[in-house]
Parts: sequence; C-alpha cells; structure tokens
Amino acid sequence: MNYTDVANSPDLTTFIQNEIKDPWENTPFKGYVHMDPKQKGEFGEIFVEKCAKQLDFKVERAPTSTAGHDRVINDIRTEIKFSLAQKDKKNNSIKDNTFIINHVAEKKDWERLIFVGINTNISESIFIWFTKEDFQEHLKAPNCCFRRQQSGKDGGNDDYICGGKNLTILFGQPFIKKGFDEW
Repeated sequence: MNYTDVANSPDLTTFIQNEIKDPWENTPFKGYVHMDPKQKGEFGEIFVEKCAKQLDFKVERAPTSTAGHDRVINDIRTEIKFSLAQKDKKNNSIKDNTFIINHVAEKKDWERLIFVGINTNISESIFIWFTKEDFQEHLKAPNCCFRRQQSGKDGGNDDYICGGKNLTILFGQPFIKKGFDEW
C-alpha cells in the first residue's frame, strides 16, 4: 500500500481545501474558524470584556481557570459564551442566527451568563444574558430549551447545550435580558 499516493490524490486535496475555507475571511473574524475550542472561548471572553469596558464597567479575570466563571463584571461572577454564526456547509456561506450555546454547567460558580452570537452584519448580532437562578428554573420547565450534553444524565456531568430552533425559543423567553442595559 502506497499511502503517499493516496494522500496526494487530487480528490483528497480538493476535499481539504473545501473544508478549510473560511466564510469569515473578509471580516474582523478571519481565522476564528481555525482556532481550537479553548482559543475560541478566550476570544469570546476578551470580546465581552472589551464591550463591558466600553461602558466603563469594572471587569476582572476569574481568579483561576477552574473558578467556574470567566470574568467578574461589576462584581458579578459571569460565565461567557460566544459564537460566530455557523457555516452553511452547502455553499460555504454564513447562515445568520445559527449558533450553539454549549457547556453551560449548572453547578459551576457563576451568577450570570452572557451569550454573544455574531452575525455577518455585526450590528445585527445577538447579545443576551440571564441569571443562574433563571437558568435553573428553566431547566425544570417542560419546554426547556437546553438539553444535557455528553451522555446526558448517565454521563455524570451537568453540561447543557442549546442550539437550532431551541435557541430561537430561548431568545424569546421572558427571563432573557438583552445587552448590558439592565446589568
């Protein structure tokens, strides 16, 4: 078996080139899609921190990486989730308002969670937040938008995920706050 010949086959090269196209190439977010999840998380945390500082909010990093929150914003322990609109795999374009909020842990030490979802028109992006208490109450609701992640209850974790139609429903929930106006 000659693996080099297989690896150099034009259809495999074309496959890779098609998969690594960056639909955000002509935006400030060029290259984001190629970062690993930890880098994307840090990027989102810095993004939100800069937004808060523009409003003269006091922002501090969490004391440790295992603190259970990402920043302390105006003395409130804050978990930050960030996502660019997802790629439409059919035509390598951006499908606005398609985001995923994942790894929301009920037992981590946060008081509020901020989610920022970036659309192609940045001014039409999503910026919401909710309290941990509202999240915990929502988890009990029969129409809860979040689902267990990574093996569910049997996996022994409390990570939750929300995406697709459930995310649209979540944005319309009465406990969701928009922007920093009511912080």
